[in-house]
Amino acid sequence: MPAAPSPVRGVVFDLNGTLVDDIRFHRDAWYALAEELGLPMDEARFQSFNGLKNADIIPKLLGRDTTAEEAAQIGERKEAAYREMYRPHLALVPGALELLSRLRAAAVPVAIASSAPPENRALVLEGLDLGAYVAAVVAAEHLPGKPAPDIFLEAARQLGVAPAHCLAFEDAANGVRAAAAAGMLVGAVTTNNPAEALLAAGAAFAMADFTALPPEIDARLPHALARPG
Repeated sequence: MPAAPSPVRGVVFDLNGTLVDDIRFHRDAWYALAEELGLPMDEARFQSFNGLKNADIIPKLLGRDTTAEEAAQIGERKEAAYREMYRPHLALVPGALELLSRLRAAAVPVAIASSAPPENRALVLEGLDLGAYVAAVVAAEHLPGKPAPDIFLEAARQLGVAPAHCLAFEDAANGVRAAAAAGMLVGAVTTNNPAEALLAAGAAFAMADFTALPPEIDARLPHALARPG
């Protein structure tokens, strides 16, 4: 008989677009910034850097090298606009709180692996009071950004779980590539990309939200996570 799939012992979530459906606000902020700077912007261009950190996005946006200070200043103009737009709409993706609660009840540790700057992470993590559900928050400020796997490898290290035993959730192709390169099982949330694009990037499955995991994935979680009834 074939060996049973390995159990999931840790879960790593991207933040923006995955736990919260806020990418349309990021999109609007990037479009506004590009218009202000007299630069072209369309959906394909936006998705090409969706999931990257600002230090990598700004040179791509401008089409030239920048200093760290210039990239930070331009990036903060965009992020301030995003926070102003999104703050009144702050909410978890459907099913996310229930999944986080199930993971906590089963003692499955959870990490956040995010390219977002500190103020944006705080908006979500503190604004939604997620600290009780999250064992580690790994940021990209001092690591190579997605699609490099470093941020997911560091999340696994901080959880004390081998990447092969981690389930990662992402909404962007660059993030899916990063988690897959880290050796994790990757689930895609289709908040802002079609399933086909995320599966092509390396996701093992795709879903609209967290209200129901695919049965074959649910079976790899501890029995304590099984739904009652």
